[in-house]
Amino acid sequence: MKMLNRRNALKTGLLSAVAAGSAVTAGSAAAAEAGEKKYVFDLVVIGAGCAGITAALEAADLGAKVALLEKMPMPFGNTIYAGGHFNATNTFVQKENGFTDTIDEFYKDMMAVSQGRGDPELTRVYCEKSADCIEWLTKRCGVKWGKMVREVWPATVRGHVVAGPKKPGGAQLMSQMLDEVKKAKNITFMTNTKAIELTRTPTLECTGVKAVSKTEGAITLEAKAGVVIATGGFHANREMVTKYMGGGVCWMPLRGSAYMMGENIELTRPFQPYYTNLDQFHGGPIHGPTQANPSTMVNYGIIVDKSGTRILDEVMTYVAVAKKLPLVTKDNWAFIVIDSQVVDIETVATRIARYKKAKAPIHTGNTIAELAKSMGVSEKQLTATVESYNAAVKAGKAGELTPPNTLEKPRLLEKAPFMAFPFQGGMTATFGGPLISKDGQVLNTEKQPVKGLYAIGNAIGGLFYDDYIVGSQLTAAVIWGRLAAKHAVGTLKA
Repeated sequence: MKMLNRRNALKTGLLSAVAAGSAVTAGSAAAAEAGEKKYVFDLVVIGAGCAGITAALEAADLGAKVALLEKMPMPFGNTIYAGGHFNATNTFVQKENGFTDTIDEFYKDMMAVSQGRGDPELTRVYCEKSADCIEWLTKRCGVKWGKMVREVWPATVRGHVVAGPKKPGGAQLMSQMLDEVKKAKNITFMTNTKAIELTRTPTLECTGVKAVSKTEGAITLEAKAGVVIATGGFHANREMVTKYMGGGVCWMPLRGSAYMMGENIELTRPFQPYYTNLDQFHGGPIHGPTQANPSTMVNYGIIVDKSGTRILDEVMTYVAVAKKLPLVTKDNWAFIVIDSQVVDIETVATRIARYKKAKAPIHTGNTIAELAKSMGVSEKQLTATVESYNAAVKAGKAGELTPPNTLEKPRLLEKAPFMAFPFQGGMTATFGGPLISKDGQVLNTEKQPVKGLYAIGNAIGGLFYDDYIVGSQLTAAVIWGRLAAKHAVGTLKA
């Protein structure tokens, strides 16, 4: 399968860094030689994505002895498939690029995108800590940032994109973060180690992890300061997706990892957490057969179905487009149609490069009729669609089209050659899980912290609802990775 080939390429091109570092091997060498099956750490982190690695690094920097568990031979969570966007405000990167913003405006937009249902306290923490996230990644992990561009609302001037030779940006990010893990003497990185149960006291305080290691068999890890759940969500678990979202959703192609199976729910359930937003998910456009990801390119032209008819308001975020597409088409397929006026814009150029690299179809034509022929749609219908659309834009009446285009500055389709990119609505990650405190502690059904149990990254619920601003999940992963680690390590000194 093409998806497997893509993952194999990621194995050799990015995550060979895991095998390259002898200090980052499965299990504790000293314990293995002694034949022991029980280990003692200050903190145990489950899941080696952006969130988990952040927590491990922060705890290690504070002097804690950390175990970082990964069930796969190498990290295979959502981070390596991400575009490398970080959504943040009041950063030094913004200032260098001449952009200004305020935390209050950021908070207002975050809440608006979540339909007012994002947890207010978590959202406020996110906005206030987002600049620290960029600063930490720069100074602690050596991350460099690409030139910022002004995007359509709600991204506006907050999109920080990881720069570097590895693509997508998430792969570059993981490569650099893994390098930092290898350097840390007090992090034991256990790959091929699957957490199967969290240990607890009779009063439901989390004390550690039971796991199965391919090299050591059944092992128990005591965690003096607690356990951090950084396992991601459950988008690849069709049983859980069907249970919480319905059978139709579970057939959407995956945009993210195929290994996010719901450990955030199953491992934490004995502690009776306050689960929230289990019916919500992050979607996005994807060419399922090749995994080519057009993401925000949906805002740079028009979106048409297989008949050549516009079907969505192009102001919609790429998340909203993906979620809506299965509802307005019979087979969850559509096209993004652009002209040559936008191809040199960095956002668009990057997405075109993604399609080319993945060998996904890119239809072209020197006229709209030629383009329609390449796409396999009605030449008459697509020509009529583009002509009526252009006329409405020029007359300032794009908002009166059916469906309307309510972009502040809709893009005309006039300059040849024209291009069309087929895509589907896909599922990237779930938004549901245990609600957490501002410090990352898992809250129980009475909304009281569970001692010794933390959740971060896509494993949590409460921060996102319905949609989010591009780059928000990676930013949140770093923010609460650090907050959870600080709180947990702080309990050792209490």
